[in-house]
Amino acid sequence: MIKRLFCFVVLIFMSATSFGQELKCKKFKTGTFIIPGDSIVPQSTLKRNNTSQIESISETESVELDIEWVDDCNYVLKLSKSKPRKAISEIEKTIDKEGGLRIQMLRTVKDTMYFRAKSTINGKEYPIDGYQIKVSKDYK
Repeated sequence: MIKRLFCFVVLIFMSATSFGQELKCKKFKTGTFIIPGDSIVPQSTLKRNNTSQIESISETESVELDIEWVDDCNYVLKLSKSKPRKAISEIEKTIDKEGGLRIQMLRTVKDTMYFRAKSTINGKEYPIDGYQIKVSKDYK
């Protein structure tokens, strides 16, 4: 009987620690981040505050986005209203018109946040998984 009780307690403890990962989303709401690049997509740097994000892939190429927070772990990026519309590509205009880029934080590990970004283009949803590494230390 004691052996069964012990096994039950261990099973409950393992379940609670395995599935009870706490997302530390607030840590990733503001700051400076990098999204590592690869042979196809260059590395980008993000500077995010509570209301906007600037994404840069070089010193001369950047885009400013407005942030609409759904909750602490989900947000929507839309083209900044202050950016001249002629400097925006057609695909960016389409994504913006169809609701923006929806970001869901999936999990956090130390200074890394894994996310799923979803955009809709001509009625079809396109999800992309990625991760951001926080390089600024401006959190508690």
